[in-house]
Amino acid sequence: MTATWDGLGLRWTVGAGTEVTVEETGTGASHPPVLVLAGGLCVVTLVPSEDQTAWAGCAVFLRRLRDHAEELAALLEARAGRSDGAQG
Repeated sequence: MTATWDGLGLRWTVGAGTEVTVEETGTGASHPPVLVLAGGLCVVTLVPSEDQTAWAGCAVFLRRLRDHAEELAALLEARAGRSDGAQG
């Protein structure tokens, strides 16, 4: 995973070696679990609010992130398949 600044902000380039994990940071609302993306020298941590009333909204965001990641994966697989077919 590499990170660069572009015109919109930070851009992360991920690959097969990028790891995604959920890490516990402690117990209670002041130490919520986090989502960690790590690869190479880059680490991105998605941290929910310490305010438990905001956690439902965070869960909605994470499900949207999952859904769009699935959509992107399907597009990449489809295009990689077309590319393989065009070369062979």
